[in-house]
Amino acid sequence: MLKKIVLIIAALFLLFILFQYFYSGFPENIQKDENFEIVAHRGVHQNYTKENMNWHSTCTATRIYEPTHEYLENTIESIEAAFAMGATIVEIDINRTSDDQIVLFHNWMLDCRTEGSGKVSDFPLDYLKTLDVGYGYTHDDGKTYPFRGKGVGKMPTLIEVLIQFPDRKFFIDQKDGSIKTAKLLAEILKSLPEKQQELFYYWGREKNYQYIKNEIPQIKRLFCNRKQMKKWFMKYLITFGLSGFPEESRGYVMGMPPKYTKLIWGYPYRFLNKVHEADAKFYLMIDSKEEAKKFAGSPVDGIVTDYIEVVGEFFALK
Repeated sequence: MLKKIVLIIAALFLLFILFQYFYSGFPENIQKDENFEIVAHRGVHQNYTKENMNWHSTCTATRIYEPTHEYLENTIESIEAAFAMGATIVEIDINRTSDDQIVLFHNWMLDCRTEGSGKVSDFPLDYLKTLDVGYGYTHDDGKTYPFRGKGVGKMPTLIEVLIQFPDRKFFIDQKDGSIKTAKLLAEILKSLPEKQQELFYYWGREKNYQYIKNEIPQIKRLFCNRKQMKKWFMKYLITFGLSGFPEESRGYVMGMPPKYTKLIWGYPYRFLNKVHEADAKFYLMIDSKEEAKKFAGSPVDGIVTDYIEVVGEFFALK
């Protein structure tokens, strides 16, 4: 008798788990957000192989794939092209110069991408404007440098970018971690109209973000970090999707590649309702035409891509 009861309980528990996993809910229950965002990481840029690389020291300019377009990250042309290809938010990288200007440049050292050497912050703007930001790019181990000579003078200041694109959204990644840079950034953004101040998201050290947030309340973070997402998802997963997401996830975006959504209880509709109940959002990371075709109709809140030139057209009219 006891064995029978245990088997019944086990069967019911298995049915509960299967229900929680496979029952995805209904589309009409989704609290729709009309502002579907397409985040172009680094704008239109030269992508590179990520195999066997050290994220802190590897020069990605020497690992690019054979170029299929002429754009270089963090340039006016790259940003303009990304918006034209469907991006609603463009991620840019910033560094400080020795004469307290803010420029768009990914690395804190010049050696990887330019003919210069040393820290960006050790040189004044006038010198940095003479450098070739396409100098170090090669796809064939240095046999050819297809962008050499094409990036001279193309390291823009943040002010130049904001003047060029006054009504566009930017995800600003502060690379150097310096509070001095954060203060300069705050000064620049405070000088803008309040409506324009609402168009920016910040990524960088927490103390820097808190300083900027105190100066400009409209500034927001966009994505949660990996530690936060792991913590929030773990609770959701171990409770079989019953717990929802905590108050601290409010206002954040959680994102992941589509292949991992198979592990989520009740994906997509019940899961997305849980996300939206916490006033959070969920983006997919889409980098191929195949993924773009497959997930163009997905009910998520946005996408992040390294290949806006490939996937933008599939989402721009969503």
